[in-house]
Amino acid sequence: MSALPKIDQDSLPDRLVTGLSKIGLAMKSRTWRRKGRQGIGPLQIQVLTFLRSRPNHSATVSTIARELSVKLPTASEVIRTLEQKRLVRRRRREVDNRVVTVHLTALGAKAGHVENRWPEILASATENLSTQEQVALLTALVKLIRALQLQGEIQAARMCVSCEHFSPHAHGESDLPHHCGFYNVAFGDEDFRLDCPEYVETSKVDPPQTANSSESAKVAQSILA
Repeated sequence: MSALPKIDQDSLPDRLVTGLSKIGLAMKSRTWRRKGRQGIGPLQIQVLTFLRSRPNHSATVSTIARELSVKLPTASEVIRTLEQKRLVRRRRREVDNRVVTVHLTALGAKAGHVENRWPEILASATENLSTQEQVALLTALVKLIRALQLQGEIQAARMCVSCEHFSPHAHGESDLPHHCGFYNVAFGDEDFRLDCPEYVETSKVDPPQTANSSESAKVAQSILA
């Protein structure tokens, strides 16, 4: 019996990047199509979505810029545009009027929810995966995001694996191997958080700023190994 011909295709990492890029392109494309009808751009939607996730639906301009990985003047311009549309309002802190806090209005909360339906769409798509596949995907995403953080490509996300309260594999071979010091509970991979309000950035892992991608990937891998 003759051997099957080898399929000529990109490497597995390249195909994973292509797949992630297709999802990103679909999200951007849909957002821009809706922008043409509603007049709210992708970055504006990101600001509204971020404010909806914050306590009191507010944040400083510098925090918004840092979280969205944009420069302060860019964030200020986007916020100014949103304020003109009455989707946010700006206030100066009484204790320090140099600090400007951005507050989401009721109109902005509604607009952000209507415009940004991608969480619902992606959640619906992931329902096609088994529970085991969903856990595997979540774990892979955590490792990928952490590797990008260590490379300095994205801002620190409020994830378990980069949190001071997180102790990986503290409970050995248990079904709930990890431990959260804040809540003092054991948990498994399926309970990993990507945006925890109780997050405190860890001081346990402090890689060099010049770490290359392979070194960062190894560190990210070792956290959950």
